[in-house]
Formats: sequence, structure tokens, C-alpha cells
Amino acid sequence: MEVWLKQGKEKFRFAVPPSEYEVTSEGNNTQVIVDSLGEINLLGKRKLKSISFSSVFPAQKYYFCQYTSFPAPKESVKKIERMKNNGILHLTMTGTPINMDCTIESFTWGENDGTKDINFTLGLKEYRKVKVKKKKKKQPLPSKVTPPDTERTSKEVESITYTVVSGDYLCKIAKNLTGDSANWHAIYEQNRDVIGDNPDLIYPGQQLVVHI
Repeated sequence: MEVWLKQGKEKFRFAVPPSEYEVTSEGNNTQVIVDSLGEINLLGKRKLKSISFSSVFPAQKYYFCQYTSFPAPKESVKKIERMKNNGILHLTMTGTPINMDCTIESFTWGENDGTKDINFTLGLKEYRKVKVKKKKKKQPLPSKVTPPDTERTSKEVESITYTVVSGDYLCKIAKNLTGDSANWHAIYEQNRDVIGDNPDLIYPGQQLVVHI
């Protein structure tokens, strides 16, 4: 079994793997008393797993060390303390189900003989990332748009020049050209400068501008 701690670009491999480790996994259940039933268990979500193990930072190359280029005991302590203070790290214990993000909750170490080896106990707690689901902002409903009234296309006005002939009078000209004899007055107003003050007096040869 290899035991690794990884944090960013920093890695630490324990030279002497622990002979045993302990994992604590708990549920967050609640017990309540119901009059008609007695005690019941309300199931909750699981708690974070805890892992603890003990080993040694060797001061010399023992036969049971997994590799030989390990740091000195005091340097190993500094690295573990630095990782603990920096927060989240990754723990891997090969050959076991343990491969997870965690934090170092406790680190107990010290010397108890003259070998200068440092014995330690490490307590770690599982770290779970909080995933917050972002609620999509509701798009405001478009306000009811009342389509604008279709503008009436104004009738294109066409102007013609009419030459008065014998027997013409404005009502007759209005009827023939516009279809309504009542339009004589409009013809008169359009041609007042030609006809003069009396709309009843028009003469052959006069040229009238008529809008139709």
C-alpha cells in the first residue's frame, strides 16, 4: 500500500505506510418518540467520513521503508503542517477504496526514543464540494403588443388638365371626371384664379386643373 498526499503541485509520500488505518462513516439520523409507535428513526443525509492512521517519519533508511529518498523527519513535519494550513488536499491509499479530497483535522507527532524518528498520528476529514444550482432567471413575459392599426394607404391623387368646352358647367365636369357632381366646389377652389369669383361663369378654352 502506498499513501500519498497531493496538494496542487506539492506531493508527499509516506516512507513507512501505516500498519492499519481507521475509517469512520456516520449517518445524520434523528431519533424521535411518537406516542402511537414509540421511538422511530428519521433518516438524514450522511456525515463526512473521517480517516485516521499512525506511522513514523524515519530518520534513517530502514529495511521496511518503501523508498529511500524520503525527507528528514522534521522536514516531513513541516510539509504536513504546510498542507494542513493550506486547506484542501487529496489522499490516496493504493489497494484500498480511499481516494478522496480531504482536510487535515489533527496532526499529533513527537519523539519517544533516541532514534530521532518522529512518530505521528494523522486525522483527516472528507471534503465535499458544495454544488449550488443556479436558478435560471425567468425571462419576463413580453408585454402584449397591440399591432398598430394598419394605416390606410392614402389614395394617390392624380391631376389632369381639363379644357372647358361649350356647354360645360362645374357640376357636369365634376360628375364626368370624379363621378360625383358634388365635387364641383373642390374643382372651383382649385381653379379660383382661372374662373374668378363666380363659379357659374366658365368659358370655353379655360384650362382647369382637376384632382381625381
